[in-house]
Amino acid sequence: MIQMHPHTGFYPMFQRYFDAGLAQASYLLACDRVREAILIDPRRDVDVYVAAAAQSNLKIVAAIETHVHADFVSGARELQSIGVETLAGPGSSLKFPAREVHHDERLAFGGLTLRFLHTPGHTPEHISIVAENRGEPPRVFTGDTLFVGAVGRPDLLGESLMPGLAAQLHESLFHTLLTLDDDVQVHPGHGAGSLCGAGIGVEPFSTIGRERASNPLLAYTDRDQFVAMVLGDLPETPPYFPRMKRINAAGPPLLHLAGGYRGMGPLDLDTAAHAVRNGAVAIDLCDDDEVCGEHLSTSLRIAFGPKIGYWAGWVLGADSRIVLLTPDAGRAAEAGRQLLRVGFDAIEGYVAAPSSAWRALGFPVSRVTQISVAELRERLEHRGELTLIDVRSEREWNAGHAAEAIHVPIGDVNARATEFNKDSAIATICEGGYRSMLAASILIRAGFPNVLNVAGGMAAFRNR
Repeated sequence: MIQMHPHTGFYPMFQRYFDAGLAQASYLLACDRVREAILIDPRRDVDVYVAAAAQSNLKIVAAIETHVHADFVSGARELQSIGVETLAGPGSSLKFPAREVHHDERLAFGGLTLRFLHTPGHTPEHISIVAENRGEPPRVFTGDTLFVGAVGRPDLLGESLMPGLAAQLHESLFHTLLTLDDDVQVHPGHGAGSLCGAGIGVEPFSTIGRERASNPLLAYTDRDQFVAMVLGDLPETPPYFPRMKRINAAGPPLLHLAGGYRGMGPLDLDTAAHAVRNGAVAIDLCDDDEVCGEHLSTSLRIAFGPKIGYWAGWVLGADSRIVLLTPDAGRAAEAGRQLLRVGFDAIEGYVAAPSSAWRALGFPVSRVTQISVAELRERLEHRGELTLIDVRSEREWNAGHAAEAIHVPIGDVNARATEFNKDSAIATICEGGYRSMLAASILIRAGFPNVLNVAGGMAAFRNR
């Protein structure tokens, strides 16, 4: 959403930045008169905001954290390296310089005015920001309190705090946000696909009036009913969420990304091999049409796309060193960005090497064979010949699964690999084939010699 200034050209007075892999939204707002900009919930690779501000002759003066995030590394500390102040909610207690705002506090940046609302529930320190700018519609930036068609989850700080936070969420929604005018636009911190709420809609924004009328959770005006409904419909929790909380509270390591993200350099094969022999994890950025080829057996196969960092967060340890397997510098750079956003800083570089080159150095190589759902059904009829592992979430599993399958969510595959017989063929299945390929590579990495991946996943299985 770009507005044109009649004398000086294009200026991003309001800009939404959306990371599809994490389903995370951040925002840039500015006043074209004083040329000051503020950011709301910036991601870690902040060069995108800095470049946009420079192009429009804007100075970024503040980065606002709606709360201590659990699903990505914040860019607020990176922005401090260029003089940007961090603003956070009451009780945030960040371990790096930040000013905590209070409920109903107001700030003005030329014609842009902000009013802070304390909206606890998702977290105790959570704030929402009402923004009014000359010539633009009124907006409220709701972070993880109110989404399009959904509300924030109140369980990420532990089971003992859930009921109290759910009650606070009810108060924040019905007695704070829903007191705003119906025409106020709602701009949340996440879109469809995020696990910070259940059932988030695909639209980038809504209005208070639309949410009041159509948000299913807002139909439960009674507090006890609301609490019961919210706590009864919680999405799964990725294992990396608690680590993100700790990193953001303490202050992420400063990488000076405001000056530009430079990616990582290429590695020669000997250097990459030395890193892998000494504990680095190789991530193979394969394409879907390449999954039947040979790969380094100890690599994790995460098909190139927007969710490299997201799935790495599910399956890699916090201190993992990473070598990317790809011949494409652009792919390596994009994968590096995604990994930095979820706190993987030790990316050693990328290498272009076919499986034959790894084999020549003494590394094992292997392939994951794709099988159709028709072949899967045929092999399942001969019990004992095949173990089928369904790596989808509990919610997906409960909605329907193959009777012969064993449920092992993707984040548990590595820990539970010892439960299975290495002499038996194992097939992995998910909804469409992406997660199951990653799961297959985890099993091969753990020493399973005969691993199959079900092409098309449960989507194909249901249709046969």
